[in-house]
Amino acid sequence: MKNTALGKALGTIWIIARKDLVVELRSKQAFLTTLFFAVLILLIFNFAFPTGSQATREAGAGILWVALLFPGVIQLNRSFQSETEEGTLYGLILAPLDRGLLFLGKCLANWIFLFCIDLFVLVLFLVFFNFSFGWHVLWLLLLLLLVSIGFTGVGTVFAAMLASLRARDVMLPVLLFPVIVPIILAGVNAAQEVLMGGDQEFFRYWVNLLVAFDVIFLSAGYLLFEYVVGE
Repeated sequence: MKNTALGKALGTIWIIARKDLVVELRSKQAFLTTLFFAVLILLIFNFAFPTGSQATREAGAGILWVALLFPGVIQLNRSFQSETEEGTLYGLILAPLDRGLLFLGKCLANWIFLFCIDLFVLVLFLVFFNFSFGWHVLWLLLLLLLVSIGFTGVGTVFAAMLASLRARDVMLPVLLFPVIVPIILAGVNAAQEVLMGGDQEFFRYWVNLLVAFDVIFLSAGYLLFEYVVGE
């Protein structure tokens, strides 16, 4: 029975996520807009910091996460836009399924989308700022994985909360970024240790902190989403 219930829950999550991914693959609007915004940020910083300089290496972690996270707000804003415009959001809410599963499905779609964008941005960052493609790229991928989980977990909750507001494009980053300060702090410091060849002990500390906050934010989102969409 437990395996059957778990399989149905996972199937429901994937159906919700697949629907969002198929819609985005057909239009590609959010993907291209987000990618263009991220590339523009990298270009601006590339002009501001000399390639390969010590200043670039010291500021590299901050530049990377600005290019990775700020464009992600575009996708979060769009994650409930189609349902709101087409009037299908109420259908999802009234569907006979656990609203926590609805949260996990939307969160999974946002995470897949953001992680794919982040892979492009990471490669462009390494090329633009003359960082080598070595072992440290694997650690940066781990950080991308962990930070994007927490980012989309919190962002999906706020995106659902603001879906019906006209000013959601402005309100989402205002509400989102103060809440995810611990994730940004851990991500920047861990990336700094990787790019500067710092102490691995500090890197593990920041990674453990990221894992803890991911668990907290995902659990809180799963439990609170019913009340968010209910309102």
